[in-house]
Amino acid sequence: MENKAALIILYDREKKFLLQHRTKDAAVLPDYWAFFGGGMKKGETPEDAVRRETYEELNYRLQAPQFFTEQDFNTDAIEGHMYVYIEAFDGSKSALKLQEGQGWGWYKASEIDKLKMIDYDRQLIRSIDRYLVEKTDANYGKRFNPDC
Repeated sequence: MENKAALIILYDREKKFLLQHRTKDAAVLPDYWAFFGGGMKKGETPEDAVRRETYEELNYRLQAPQFFTEQDFNTDAIEGHMYVYIEAFDGSKSALKLQEGQGWGWYKASEIDKLKMIDYDRQLIRSIDRYLVEKTDANYGKRFNPDC
């Protein structure tokens, strides 16, 4: 049976991304920086799973998760398929409660090279960062261009 996972990448107004520092004894990617989320339960949709996992791991209820991409994955310990969601976080960061992992932090795409991460996760952050820049530029043009 294929393992399926749903992940959330929260970002703030400064385009900093929330990452989880996994525990040193984690079964998958121990001591790595990664995303919040996890395995899907039987009968769960990817969005249901990402909402459940976010609440379990951060005590936070997603407002409007946006599907970003999906891809097969393969680590030393597990292989499967993952669904990645993003959401703008504009609430109080103090309301978030770390309930899994050894730590967390908000990082700009330009700061992630110093973190112990798998390459795919780095590429994904950079891809989301580019998407957010393009989205902001497109909205700017629509809002302020008198010819639109």
